[in-house]
Amino acid sequence: MPERMGPEPEVAKARVVALRLLARRARARADLAERLRRKGFPSRAIQQALDGLAREGYLDDLEFAHDRIDELLRKSKQGSRGLIELLVKDGLDPELAERVVAERLADVDQRAWAREVAAQRLRTMPELEAAAARRRLYSYLRRRGFDNQDIVMAIEEVLPGE
Repeated sequence: MPERMGPEPEVAKARVVALRLLARRARARADLAERLRRKGFPSRAIQQALDGLAREGYLDDLEFAHDRIDELLRKSKQGSRGLIELLVKDGLDPELAERVVAERLADVDQRAWAREVAAQRLRTMPELEAAAARRRLYSYLRRRGFDNQDIVMAIEEVLPGE
């Protein structure tokens, strides 16, 4: 029986598809695996292809997490809860997402960020009675991933009580 040379055909095909996906944008390993699974590749071929890409430096969840957080924060300020949710949605392990967000936001005053975001949002809102403005600001900041305590304090600062 002749000895096989090179990777199995399914592994090579999975590798090519994964590289094409990575050429468009960086991705988490789990996201790539799911996309390959949906294209019909067997689990073993996916595992081998992704292991090879990781060894070669094309696939690194930690680096992806750092880059993705920076990208998200360039677009807009968000709270830690929101960033973690987005990273997990992108296919990262929840523990890794929490650790990377905690590291990235260690020196950030999230309450000040919430206050800044609330003030910006308030300027774009039509004239509303205070209760309606508070509800809308609360919902907006909550969707942005800020913690409840930071939201309440931010709203109190931009909409002082009557």
